[in-house]
Amino acid sequence: MSALPANFTHLHVHSHYTLLGATPSLDELVVRAAQDGLRQLALTDANALFGAIAFARACRAAGIRSIIGLAADVALPAGDLPPDAGPPCGRLVLLATDASGYRSLCRLASLCQADTDRERRRRDGLAWAELRANAEGLICLTGGRADWLERFLRAGNRAAATRYVAQLGGLFDARCALAVSSDLMGGPLRPLGDEIIALGRRFGLRAVAAQPIYCLDAEQRPLLRLLAAIDANCTVAEFDGALLPDCGDAASPLEWPAPEPFAAAYADRPELLAAAGELADSCGEALPDGRLLWPVLAGQPAPAQLAETAAVGLATRFGDAPPPAVAARLQREIAAIVDYGYAPLFLLVADLVRFARSADIPVSTRGSVANSLLAYCLGITTVDPIAHDLLFERFLNPARRSPPDIDLDFCSVRRDEVLDYVRRTYGAERVALVATISTLRLR
Repeated sequence: MSALPANFTHLHVHSHYTLLGATPSLDELVVRAAQDGLRQLALTDANALFGAIAFARACRAAGIRSIIGLAADVALPAGDLPPDAGPPCGRLVLLATDASGYRSLCRLASLCQADTDRERRRRDGLAWAELRANAEGLICLTGGRADWLERFLRAGNRAAATRYVAQLGGLFDARCALAVSSDLMGGPLRPLGDEIIALGRRFGLRAVAAQPIYCLDAEQRPLLRLLAAIDANCTVAEFDGALLPDCGDAASPLEWPAPEPFAAAYADRPELLAAAGELADSCGEALPDGRLLWPVLAGQPAPAQLAETAAVGLATRFGDAPPPAVAARLQREIAAIVDYGYAPLFLLVADLVRFARSADIPVSTRGSVANSLLAYCLGITTVDPIAHDLLFERFLNPARRSPPDIDLDFCSVRRDEVLDYVRRTYGAERVALVATISTLRLR
């Protein structure tokens, strides 16, 4: 009976964060990996990292090591013609080996998600120049049935397939691997699998056992077509199946494989299973460790700036001789906030509020920040917590180490002016937007 190597894992795995393109939740993937005895698992959603943090936490809770990646839609190589009527882009798996690799993934995902011409980006994918500029710390793995390599070979265009592998090898060198899925290891498709292995040998690249996973079981495959039809805003009957990840080929596996049949498929090529484990082992910790990273502000250190600015605000709010109890409370709040390391946060938020008010942009705060005397003295809030007998501990409780939450509401018509100010002041490369992701599920 064939068995998977102890370090084997699946390297091309999609969750429902491949929006309208895959079905498994992160928890379902981790549970299935644990059931199969996998010690590590990759997440490679399409053109996005939406699930990376939650995936890493779920893996950690299950004692599984997480590998962070994404499946990037890549443009057709220059000079080649589309090999079929399938998706307009090829799908290439990119895995982070370290923190620099995660930063590269973030840049690539931002190119896809922040493009103002979303339709063009979906049609054209990542340009090779964009891939080349953001390849640091990444391992490249061909993406199976939807990747240009397999599509060229299936179309009989071996010259284009060879040029494609050469281009990948030139870009990623030894950090490039060629995926061979289980359906290419037997039957009429075995020559195709052998050809991929031979191309890897020719260019000094590893061939690895890797099967794209878009659903957990074969019974879920029809849902992929349904999701794709929703995405295309058409009926299921009208949707062109050639645009699915299997390029319309129902025989191409897209579900999580059972361990024993999967291992048996590579019985005469066990080195492909071993290579998959070795590739996974080369992927180290990639995500930030959770430390808060604040901007370095100009001038004196943040604690000193905070104390000085607060003193000016105290005199403005309470006069040159504020009540001793008020001054003492302010010092206590400053000490707590500096001790927690949040001084830059307060200075930054105060700067945003100052700019908005100076530009006559309506701004208001909400929530427990109104309990902070420091926020009142900095001009962040307009509610006097002394007059209203509000407790600072309602805002920042020493028993809870989570960062304080300062909610700002800007005029919806002019908030882009505030965002532009932030980018100009602190650097566009240091400013990011957050997103809310909606998922389809039962009530």
